Amino acid sequence: MARLLITGASGLLGANLLLAAHAEHAVTAVSHRIHLRLAGATCVQADLTQPQTTPDLLRAARPDAVIHCAALTDVEVCEADPELAERLNAEVPARLAEACAQAGARLIHISTDAVFDGEKGDYAEDDAARPINVYGATKLRAEQAVLAALPSATVIRTNLFGWNAQPKQSLTEWFLHNLRRAEACTGFTDVQATPLAADDLADWILRLIASNVSGVLHVAGRESVSKFDLGCRVAEVFGLDARLIRPGSVDDAPLRARRPHRLDLNVGRAEQALGAELPRLGPSLERWQRQEHDGTLDQLRSLIA
Repeated sequence: MARLLITGASGLLGANLLLAAHAEHAVTAVSHRIHLRLAGATCVQADLTQPQTTPDLLRAARPDAVIHCAALTDVEVCEADPELAERLNAEVPARLAEACAQAGARLIHISTDAVFDGEKGDYAEDDAARPINVYGATKLRAEQAVLAALPSATVIRTNLFGWNAQPKQSLTEWFLHNLRRAEACTGFTDVQATPLAADDLADWILRLIASNVSGVLHVAGRESVSKFDLGCRVAEVFGLDARLIRPGSVDDAPLRARRPHRLDLNVGRAEQALGAELPRLGPSLERWQRQEHDGTLDQLRSLIA
């Protein structure tokens, strides 16, 4: 049993990771405004932007490993308020890495495929990162600060879907919501990614904790799809009308922040490091569909006190 500290534990990844980890590990789950509850876990509300918060948390929890999931992930909000994005996405993880280095704790920092410009696709870890919006730029600065302060840290770039504990929607949930209401929605045909289910990433993170893998690692799905294709796959799995999803271009959308086009990640290094294959999209979507009725979604939502 390891002592784990999970930041952003009320978010998409954090909540799924909390559920996956709490039975076999001693978990301290940190959220900001949302009060969490889970028997067997220590749930804490804390503002990570306050400089003393991080060392205080590590002193109290004495974690073997910290998984930093907390971030401002709304790309439009980041573009509108770059100072807030810098504070949450770059300064907080920099301080956390310094605190982990002093405490001797392992750090797994969650980053994003949005550090790339989207011109090439099939990105490997050593490809040049050239973000084209504020969100990607702040996440790249976080990667650099984390590895400068703690070279033994693992920085995971990914792209996620899944069930949220909070009443907000991942991309797949947004498609499902519109399809069930028989409302037309747009899926971008020119935005390509390698999405991974949040609970799959949680499992891989728990494997990585016991490993000595360090540096940048791409942990994503093995299948590259456009957002339009992803929406159609959601419709297929749930038996809904895919004709409601209209093809469109992200360049025509009324968005403040520029969006990269090809963000598919090459996951060869991660698979080689852990000796396992990352999942394909089809089986993951089918499991995601089952989770609505097998108790998983109810467990996630029960985390919010």
